[in-house]
Amino acid sequence: MKTAESLQQTWRLFLSRSSNLLIPILAILGAFLISGLLIIAWGSNPLEAYTALWSGAFGSLASIATTLTRLTPLIFTGLAVTYGYRSGFFNIGAEGQLYLGAYSVVWIGVTFSDWPGWLIILMGILAAGLSGAFAALLPGLLKAGRGINEVLTTLLINYLIIQFFEWGLRVDHVSKELDQKWTIINWIGLKDAAQPYPKSALIPESSWLPSLSSVLNSEFFTTLFGDAGWFQNLVSSPALTRITLAPVLGLVAILVVYFILFRTTVGFRARAVGVNPEAARYMGIDINRTIVSSALISGALAGLAGAMEILGSQHRIIPNFLLNAGFEGIPVAMIGQLNPLGVGVSALFFGALRAGANRMQIISGVPTHLVFVIQALAILFAVAGTTINFTKKKLRPRIENHRHENTQVSPEDEVTDA
Repeated sequence: MKTAESLQQTWRLFLSRSSNLLIPILAILGAFLISGLLIIAWGSNPLEAYTALWSGAFGSLASIATTLTRLTPLIFTGLAVTYGYRSGFFNIGAEGQLYLGAYSVVWIGVTFSDWPGWLIILMGILAAGLSGAFAALLPGLLKAGRGINEVLTTLLINYLIIQFFEWGLRVDHVSKELDQKWTIINWIGLKDAAQPYPKSALIPESSWLPSLSSVLNSEFFTTLFGDAGWFQNLVSSPALTRITLAPVLGLVAILVVYFILFRTTVGFRARAVGVNPEAARYMGIDINRTIVSSALISGALAGLAGAMEILGSQHRIIPNFLLNAGFEGIPVAMIGQLNPLGVGVSALFFGALRAGANRMQIISGVPTHLVFVIQALAILFAVAGTTINFTKKKLRPRIENHRHENTQVSPEDEVTDA
């Protein structure tokens, strides 16, 4: 009996500790199951549709490259929302912070194009993080100092940043090739003066994040596997040039944010303020400082999303270059149970849906809009999963049995009473 109870306690402990990964996975599986019924109602085969979706997301190196490209900015915006929400700062301004981060990276790249590539990468990442943090600074100060709701302020600042972004893409940037009179406005603007359309120039190729192709073609790997036929076939694939260091940096960001949240004093204070500000104040935590620092960290993570997109994928900015990736960080964080590890699973789910939707429509005839239904169902199931308490025990039957045992009358008591 004791062995059975011990196994039950071990199982409940496992479920409680792994719930941050189990709930997103179960929510995604549940969403696919219910969506399968909709596919049947549409007149298509769910297995055929999901097979095509899987093939479009993971069926080839090109598909994997597309999935990794789609999920990388979602990792950073999901982490931004997660860290902010955990600390009581609901940051829905990740869209604008992402745009400002991308703008900063491109400005560094085209303004200082003669710098070494590694220096442009480092300065661009730093500028993106600082610009994202700057965009979140005012909402953090207003909440800490005046108690103004951050949902309203971050949402409004989104539109200000996006309007600035659109304006900057229509102002010619200083060009060394064109002999023209430039003003300070031209230093701020980013439009390629040689182009008639609103888009920036490409950042120097030396400042692009290293691709898997460049890594495999390095002297180290060519020395080890250069003569192997499988290696030659692998490095000849053009898809390897699209798989860059950006997803790896996203994975590093997940681990760093997890460590900060759950293994440092800064993270403990942030979570304490997010759970109960009054109790945190009683513990001696500076509430205002914690709110502002959490806003800065959240904004910096969103700014880095823009940096990864520019340095790893697009290498320039155009209007609507990464539409809604900031807002999608909210459902990514929700499905991920506001845990950095869960955010990684959720971002992979979103990236795979985006990458495989077109192939699913071509093969099975299911419209691409079904992916939004799958996302909505996954969010619904993920939110419902938060109500599950894996450590809850069936106490009432035990209490009743214990009470019954204590109220039973023994034979000796009956003789005494008689």
